[in-house]
Amino acid sequence: MLIIGEVFVDNHLDLKENNSYIVRLGGIFHAIRACAALNLDYVFAYYAPDYLEKDIKKYSKILNSFGSYRLGLVDKAPNVFIIGGSDESGKQVYNNVLCDQAEYIHKNNISGILDEFSPTDILIFPGRYGTKQILNDLVEFEGCIHIDFNYDSEDILNFTNTNITTAILSTSSTTFSNYFRDYNYDKIVDLFDNRNIKKLLIKENKGGSCLYDYESKKWHQAPAYLDCIMHSVGVGDVYDVAYIYNKFPGNIEKTMKFCAWSSVFYAKTMCFEDFKEQLDLLLQYADEQTELMGIRVPWILRKKINIYMAAPDFSYVDTSKLDELVEALIYHNYNPRLPIRENGQITKNMNCHEERAIFSKDIELLEECNFMIATLLYNDQGTLVEIGTYQAKRKNVILYDPYKLLDNMFLKYSCNKYCQSLNEVIDAVFEITGKVVE
Repeated sequence: MLIIGEVFVDNHLDLKENNSYIVRLGGIFHAIRACAALNLDYVFAYYAPDYLEKDIKKYSKILNSFGSYRLGLVDKAPNVFIIGGSDESGKQVYNNVLCDQAEYIHKNNISGILDEFSPTDILIFPGRYGTKQILNDLVEFEGCIHIDFNYDSEDILNFTNTNITTAILSTSSTTFSNYFRDYNYDKIVDLFDNRNIKKLLIKENKGGSCLYDYESKKWHQAPAYLDCIMHSVGVGDVYDVAYIYNKFPGNIEKTMKFCAWSSVFYAKTMCFEDFKEQLDLLLQYADEQTELMGIRVPWILRKKINIYMAAPDFSYVDTSKLDELVEALIYHNYNPRLPIRENGQITKNMNCHEERAIFSKDIELLEECNFMIATLLYNDQGTLVEIGTYQAKRKNVILYDPYKLLDNMFLKYSCNKYCQSLNEVIDAVFEITGKVVE
């Protein structure tokens, strides 16, 4: 395999090790770690600032690369990502430091690498370095070309005549958000049609993945596997490499499950040795592992799932934890329903008829929603009554306790899920909606 893209430095502001923020090589190095863990023969061609050269060469050897080739220099910018929200419960905070002033100075082209290494597969991560020129240089390439349109892919539909084996999208990416968020998948398939593409792979985060084969005109899909994770940075790149590795030739669904397991193992640790140990076990027991049930919640179906947000969402209350949760649900394409914001807030000046009108609307909304997330901002009577109403209807209730206020065993165990962190809530949402979709 030949991997093409930029090398960055990932600085995680929400993760610490030995009292220091975790910093490590990112960009195409996530894919490189996957290649090394899967024992693939690979090289990489990259753009990076001068100050990273020593580390790139060092880790190229540590990760058993067959070679590293510098395509060009990134000048006037450090290629540093400041990252918040590493576990991607909601929208991750990415800040590419000084990226707007970056200049790309080209040093080498791709043809010399092809002559020296002769890859069967090329994985490209587009960037502002000039993806179109690289594709033009690959017009005569007879192997497989896979492109992950994640970031800096403004020219996503402006392909050259180069044959593309797989176009890869991620619902978590800025490219998907900017171009495809509100499209149904048939429209996305049509947009990529007649562009020399054989397969379209869409990674749907915690909801699984799907693939459209332009030759057979068929969709394939696979679940995700949820676990206690440390981060989600680069997990999609690991998926790409595992997909190209193709553990189960002729069985795309099983291959996609293998990719999902590879990704979740990468998300559980920042230690390469631990990641490799997990992949060694996965390779050994891949048949059994890919038979396990996962979570499948297609992106386009999530918008139809109404979630009743029970909470004291009053104008005089600090609702920051609730607002954070609502934003996270919208990020994952769910439809949170907030009764007070939709139907109004009862005030002391209202008469009983006005109060009953709002009460009736809230009850209608309760009936309309698929399940409830109750957020304990304090010991609010209304929230507790809403929980009891849903329990009586045998509907699912997720209890979110961000301030760790709960001291009642009956309330805790009468709900379907009890969560103290945002990531736990989002996982619980996917588990419950997986059953709804099924």
